Amino acid sequence: MEYVYSVLVLALLLGVLVVVHEFGHYAVSRLAGMKVHEFAFGFGPIIARLFRRGDTEFNIRIVPLGGFVRIAGMEPGEDDVAGGFNSAPVWHRLLVVLAGPFMSLVLGYIVFLAIGFIWGFAADTPSTRVDMVRAKTPAARVGLRPGDVIVAINGKPLTNGGEMLKIIRSSAGKELTLAIRRGDRPVILRVTPELGSIPGLKGKVGQIGFVPDIPMVHTGVIESVKRGTIRTFQIAAGIVTTIFSKKIATDVGGLVFIGYMTGEMVKAGPEAVIFELGALSVMLGILNLIPWPVLDGGHIVYLALEKIRGKRLEPERWYAVQMVGLAVLVALAVFLVYYDISRIVTGKALQ
Repeated sequence: MEYVYSVLVLALLLGVLVVVHEFGHYAVSRLAGMKVHEFAFGFGPIIARLFRRGDTEFNIRIVPLGGFVRIAGMEPGEDDVAGGFNSAPVWHRLLVVLAGPFMSLVLGYIVFLAIGFIWGFAADTPSTRVDMVRAKTPAARVGLRPGDVIVAINGKPLTNGGEMLKIIRSSAGKELTLAIRRGDRPVILRVTPELGSIPGLKGKVGQIGFVPDIPMVHTGVIESVKRGTIRTFQIAAGIVTTIFSKKIATDVGGLVFIGYMTGEMVKAGPEAVIFELGALSVMLGILNLIPWPVLDGGHIVYLALEKIRGKRLEPERWYAVQMVGLAVLVALAVFLVYYDISRIVTGKALQ
């Protein structure tokens, strides 16, 4: 049942992400006077016709991995269709293309504001309670468990999680004795931190392989808006940095990995699932701006070339470019399925 619940949550998250993103394209195209034939969730054959509003039919298609808005006159060569996409001014078409990523970023921002208002924001200092234990690490090997509270290290009582992390990180290769409170009983564990790197820290430090719990702190409206804004920009910047760095080889993940992490978020609680929705929405907005054919960024490049050249790219050439871009994305998706499964099987998914 836990697996089924995680799949349902993932489907709901993807549904919200797709509907909000495509609604941006839909709303602006209608405001620009364009005819929209279909608003679809998914790809492939239609399995459910929901309703019709004006000229637009709202449908669910069989493959729930995205969605699209089919605007009249959007295909290559359809330049003279009344109320069509290609017959509209360049800046109208640009706004339609940008509206999808914009709505994804707005959804992410709203989610992070809501998290602050409802649950609060993470405190600056973690607690000494164990939130998650990573597979195949020293912590996992000695039997550290989520929910354990580390009360002392080498006989020294701990006052906060910052002090605990400082001791662990400075003790690579040295055995530590952890005094644990597990429910109502004390437990003693001996573990030796291994040298490793941590994102955001220079050099390598000692690690035993667990994530400490970070308490949530409620703040006022102004502080919540400030922190929500900062969090949105941090996630967006982190995605951009990953794309243009060597980290993309290890940090990138596909649908299988997203599904795996959704299961972990479900275990952590509703606030973690909502946080994932915000992070995925920001990621969707950023990735769609990549200048690659079939992505919104590719359409932006096409419109820029049209404006510079004073004429459109030949329909046959643009169609060929689109097909190549789609083929590469499909091949990447297939590779990511294999890569994600191998990471999960080998226990590297959470490391």
